[in-house]
This record gives sequence, C-alpha cells and structure tokens, in this order.
Amino acid sequence: MSANKPSGTRNVGMAMAQRDEADRLASSPAGKKKPKITEEMRANAKANPNSWLYVIDEAFDPDGPVPSWAVVGAYPVNGGGEIVEDFHPNDRYRPSPKALGFPEPRNELEQLLQLVRTNHRPAADLPRVILDSTLFVYALSPVQRTVIGFHNTDGKVLVPAYTAKSLVPREWPHARAVLGRDMVPLLAGHPVTINPHDRLTAIVPSEHLDKALSDERR
Repeated sequence: MSANKPSGTRNVGMAMAQRDEADRLASSPAGKKKPKITEEMRANAKANPNSWLYVIDEAFDPDGPVPSWAVVGAYPVNGGGEIVEDFHPNDRYRPSPKALGFPEPRNELEQLLQLVRTNHRPAADLPRVILDSTLFVYALSPVQRTVIGFHNTDGKVLVPAYTAKSLVPREWPHARAVLGRDMVPLLAGHPVTINPHDRLTAIVPSEHLDKALSDERR
C-alpha cells in the first residue's frame, strides 16, 4: 500500500450512528412532522372510539411486530370515533431511512450504511458486509493491484472506497473494483473510509475487518 497527499484532501469524519445521532434525527423536522390524517386512519378511529390511534413509521408493517422506537406517535380518538388533532410525538422514535427520504440503496452495504446512520443497526455489523461488497478504490492505472491511501487534514492515512462507481471523484485517473475481503490484506493497518464526503459515510478500522475475516474461519 502507498499513501498520497493530493491538494484539497478534506478531513473525513466518522459517521457511525449512536443514540445521540438517533435523537438528533428524531428531533429534526422529519422526525417531528405531524403525520397527515388519512381516510384509512379515520375509518380505524371510527371503529375504535375512546382510544389512541398509533402512527407507525412507513418502513414497518403495522400488522406485524413493531418496535417501540418505530412508533411516530399517536392521536387521541374521542368517544364518537373522531380523531382529535392533538398529536403526541414519541420521543423514542427513530425515523427510518425511508421516512427521512434517503435514496433507494443500490446494494446491501448502502442499505446498511443508512440503517447504521439512523441507529436501526449497530455499526459493528459493517465489517462483515464490507467483506462481501464490491468497492471502487483509487488506481493510477487499470492494471494496478495495490490500494492507495490519502492523508486527511489530521495526517492520518485513510483508504477511500466507494459503494458505486458513480460516486468516485471525477479527478481520479482510474477506479478499480475490488471485493472487500480481497482489499483487507492490502491495507497495511490503515482504516477504510466508505464513501468519503458523501452524506452516508463510515470509517472502519482495518483490525475490525481482520477480525471479521478471522471470525469466518472459525
């Protein structure tokens, strides 16, 4: 592996979603928006007077198992089966990628990045999925078989890897496709940054990828 420091290289931040990130998303306009009352909701309320009408995140099947953090909130229903427009938001609600308007993921890794970002999946799930994902890495020529890392503004060497060729910076001379597991032995201990500068990014230490490989062999 080699390391370069091109001009304009920006610092790449960690975007592993934790509880505070979920709280931030829940307190965003998307997380606090008062749900629109539909005719189906009114019919449901009519059949269940003196109750609460619970609004479920659109990514979940309301007829299936729904975790408490997938409940957007609830409207009270009066004795006449009418919805009282006094919405009570759920402060534990974690908006799904779909509710937040994230783009449709193109592959399993992009889907997982979205779920980690919204705290629906733990960041610890990333290494295993990265191993089986096709990534696009920097190359000086089409025949290059090493990986190249770049210094960020803190002087740390990171290896950029993209989940789709369309995300690769235009200024790169080439980008080669590599399976995540084939990239791990070439990292020389340096972390991988998935989709740097994109909205959904993550920095994954090489030792976490090494462990995921080791766990497979057990």
